[in-house]
Amino acid sequence: MNVVSDHATREHPVGGVVARIRSLKPELVPAEQQVAEVLLDRQSDVVELTSGQVAELAGTSRATVVRAAQSLGFSGYQQLRVLLARDAALAEQRATTPTEVEGTAAAAVARFKQVAEAVPGMLALLDLDSVNRAVVALADAGRVQVVAGGLSQSLAVDAVARLQRLGIDAQAQTDQIQQQICARLLTPQDVALVISGSGRNQSTMQVVDAAQAAGAQVIVVTAFARSPLALLADVCLVVGMPAASFGDELTDTSRIPQVILIEGLMASLRMHLGERGSRALALALEEVSGHVDE
Repeated sequence: MNVVSDHATREHPVGGVVARIRSLKPELVPAEQQVAEVLLDRQSDVVELTSGQVAELAGTSRATVVRAAQSLGFSGYQQLRVLLARDAALAEQRATTPTEVEGTAAAAVARFKQVAEAVPGMLALLDLDSVNRAVVALADAGRVQVVAGGLSQSLAVDAVARLQRLGIDAQAQTDQIQQQICARLLTPQDVALVISGSGRNQSTMQVVDAAQAAGAQVIVVTAFARSPLALLADVCLVVGMPAASFGDELTDTSRIPQVILIEGLMASLRMHLGERGSRALALALEEVSGHVDE
């Protein structure tokens, strides 16, 4: 069996292969999606399957299996199968950890455990160069419009508050038409920070079109790397729950990965701003102090 090299581990961190497949699967061509389905359904025993066997299970050709692996960012099927086996072994080890909580509270505790186990997969999807580019764009922006719809709107409100505390002119609107108007009034010196778990919200895409027509830079935070919104972005930050499919995104609608990312993004932004950010934060805390009871 091939040994997983240090380079492969850096390119595809432990626990992140399944997350990558799920994130990219919706944008693969149909035949490659069939291959991805087999890989996800049989991830624990893919290491025992040849490319020909995967092709038979997927109803495709061996060439399609190789192309699917390459479309997912791997050198080929052999690298993909070894890395899947590596991550499956880790998942099996975690699954044997006993759960001590029973009753109604078990679901709440399980959620914490799910997030803890998902962190390596979340990080595996996140491109650090894109994070750096987003931080610089936000720091240099004349104005930041934060755009979100549905359950992502609370994240937009949070992001605006955090940006304002760092001295950055930020705003968010809840009305979709008003979002479009404000986006069209942005300038090339401004930034639209767009938050969408699915990356497929039609209303949000209309706002992005307006922002780009105004010449503003668009930063997208989403769970799917090749979603329509991700493809429109100047800078795309991809982070999601590794085990979540597009259907899960619609029904479960977890925003935990995006919440963590936004908090981390603001921490990096504060560091990048240096004295400017510290001064703004100090003034904000001075005002907050008058509202804190003893």
